[in-house]
Amino acid sequence: MKPTETPLLQLRDIRRRFMLGETAIDALHGISLDIHAGEFLAVWGPSGSGKSTLMNLIGLIDAPTSGEIQFDGQHTRRLDDDALTEFRGRQIGFVFQSFNLVPVLSALENVMLPLQIRGISEHEARARAAAVLMDVGLAKFGLSYPDKLSGGQRQRVAIARALVVAPKLVIADEPTANLDSENSRIIVDLMREMNRARGVTFVFTTHDPRLLEHVDRKILLRDGHIESDEVMQ
Repeated sequence: MKPTETPLLQLRDIRRRFMLGETAIDALHGISLDIHAGEFLAVWGPSGSGKSTLMNLIGLIDAPTSGEIQFDGQHTRRLDDDALTEFRGRQIGFVFQSFNLVPVLSALENVMLPLQIRGISEHEARARAAAVLMDVGLAKFGLSYPDKLSGGQRQRVAIARALVVAPKLVIADEPTANLDSENSRIIVDLMREMNRARGVTFVFTTHDPRLLEHVDRKILLRDGHIESDEVMQ
């Protein structure tokens, strides 16, 4: 999908500092970045480069120490905690390396959960969740519990859960870290397929350069700085 002219996300001079006792740790140093609707983008780099910190900021889970983040034209600093939580729940889906599925819920119930939290009826939530599970190739596994699924299947459930709210952006922080090489490729291909089919922007992190051949754009982060920002041909 071609990116639009107006960025979905605009980061301007983003800095993030953490205090470790009396010691200041600067995780990000003046990051400026535009992400357009429809992009399939990877942030890569070594451990400790600031990838997860950047994902938490893009996903509006954390706030920068300084700098400005606009999401779809909304200045996020102007939102109070409740408004920010509501905004995030409507606009952003999350995929985690450890899957974060609720073990006592079936695959279908895990995917339904974000809709039910928003007050959508059980009937509608069930129908929407079943449709997304079909899209990710798990139509036959809706009644299965996480401990009965493979790692790759669990991550497919997590992707379905992220997509079920019809977000504009999906953030995936090291989504293949707990998978073998073959399942890693399958998961990235699935995210790519959902990106194209649904027009959802995907931003994922990885330390595996082999996965970068699948992306539209790759950003190399090192020591809290953007070292390169490359659009793939």
